[in-house]
Amino acid sequence: MKPILFLLSLFIASIFSASADEKFNPEFYAFFNGMPTGTPEEEAQLLKDLGYHGINQIYDGEKLAERVAAFNKHGLKALSVYLAATEKPVEAKLVNPIANGGMIELTVKTITPEIITSIRKTTEMAATKNIKVALYPHHGNAVATMPQALDLIKKVNHPNLGVMFNLCHYLKNEQAADLERILEKARPHLFSVSTSGADLDGTDWGSLIQTLDKGTFPQERLLTALKKMNYKGPVTLQCYALKGDKGTNLKTAITAWKTLIKNLP
Repeated sequence: MKPILFLLSLFIASIFSASADEKFNPEFYAFFNGMPTGTPEEEAQLLKDLGYHGINQIYDGEKLAERVAAFNKHGLKALSVYLAATEKPVEAKLVNPIANGGMIELTVKTITPEIITSIRKTTEMAATKNIKVALYPHHGNAVATMPQALDLIKKVNHPNLGVMFNLCHYLKNEQAADLERILEKARPHLFSVSTSGADLDGTDWGSLIQTLDKGTFPQERLLTALKKMNYKGPVTLQCYALKGDKGTNLKTAITAWKTLIKNLP
């Protein structure tokens, strides 16, 4: 083999080797509903000390700017706000603090032509501020499943509208066996993912939202599917109605998360 071809083959091999060895390690955020009572500064300090990348699904709009500033100060991110779609589009002033990289997690309780127009206008506004809009499938809503979210995305027809996969709501409303197929179908629109410890046969939130080290659902299955998809978005920790000390729950979750990532094939 000529020297130049030999060097080229080594270069190509090194590229594929680096790609194969690249560790799947998405940014990991904690839901606002899992935070102990405290100031935004105390929240940011706690999550930084534990090793999270920040906080998501903030619904305390009055302190949004303060919280964003506190997290930025600690090198973390206030990733997203949690809002419900109505016939009135989301106002820019409500989400200005998360411009340039934030996200709106949007629930949809009912679907009407007016709601679809409102979501389109919200999405257009958010795009001008570099804020993504992710539909949040929620049990009991008109958008409760991933297929329902994907159908609405098609109707709105705007590239800045995507979907957030939520394990607890998925297991509540859909079939666990379809997980990989559903994720692959959602792949072009998958903006965010949330998880928690959960039981495969869980029916209530107590069994579907547990600390990340518990539950019969194999977290490796979800993470492996995301890795195979080359998913680059955030993974977030659902904490709704978790029993026990919130600080301890967050510590337990980050320990379990680091172990899962470390052992992922």
